[in-house]
This record gives sequence, structure tokens and C-alpha cells, in this order.
Amino acid sequence: MTLSDRLDALLGYFNRGLLDVPDGLLDRNAAFSLNGVPYETWLGRSADDPLVRLITRGTAGYRFVAQTVLRALPGARATRRDLLPGHESATTVLSIEGVLRGTEEAVTAEIALCLWVNATGVIAGADLQLADGLMAKLQEARRRE
Repeated sequence: MTLSDRLDALLGYFNRGLLDVPDGLLDRNAAFSLNGVPYETWLGRSADDPLVRLITRGTAGYRFVAQTVLRALPGARATRRDLLPGHESATTVLSIEGVLRGTEEAVTAEIALCLWVNATGVIAGADLQLADGLMAKLQEARRRE
């Protein structure tokens, strides 16, 4: 199964509201960042803290982020453009759409995704580039009951 196939499987799970991750997609220490800021920093913690690494890296880190998005945009749907491979990296653009929790406001956004891939084709790191306005809307919607 190619990286592209595994990404499509991940998006299929996400679109069904599942937090499953295809085997061989993410390295257990895969690091995530948002707008170039490591996920650990967003949580106000150090990447050197073993407990923080446990919840922010690999499949656990993906699940934590995906669950946050699914809470803010119940029933969210995501698609992607072609995966553009580079040397030890790949890029694509994700499109996500849904209705913000507690509102009738529809959201459609494009998110640039840069992946760092190790020699075995497994994702070792990922950076999502989100517009500040979208980030604020997701954070606000996540807090609604």
C-alpha cells in the first residue's frame, strides 16, 4: 500500500468519524506541528516530557487532533489533492468542510499539509498550515455544548 493509499484510508476513516489510523502510516514518534509550531508547544509543554510525547506523537497525537476537529465540526468531510512527493517529504492540500458545532455556519477551508517521510515510507512528521481565522472558529466551536 502506497503512502497515497494510506492517506486516502485515513481520510476515509476521518469522514466516517473514526479515529483509526492505517497500519504503517505514522511512525510511533511522528511529530506534528500547526503553522510551524510543534504540537507540544501549543499545549504549553516541552517535547522532552515523556508523558507529553506519549499523547502528542504518532497515532495518539493524530487521534487527539482529529477528535478536536470532529468535535468542532461534527460530520466533517475531508478530501485531498494530489500528493506531491519530494526528497524525504510530500505535500498536498486538504479540503475540509462541515458546520461549526452549535451554529448553522458552514465552513469550507483548504489546509496545506507537508509530510516528512522516513526511508521506509512512514510519516515521521507533519505540519498543517491553517488560516488564523479558521483556527479561532474551531477553538470557539469546540467549547460549545
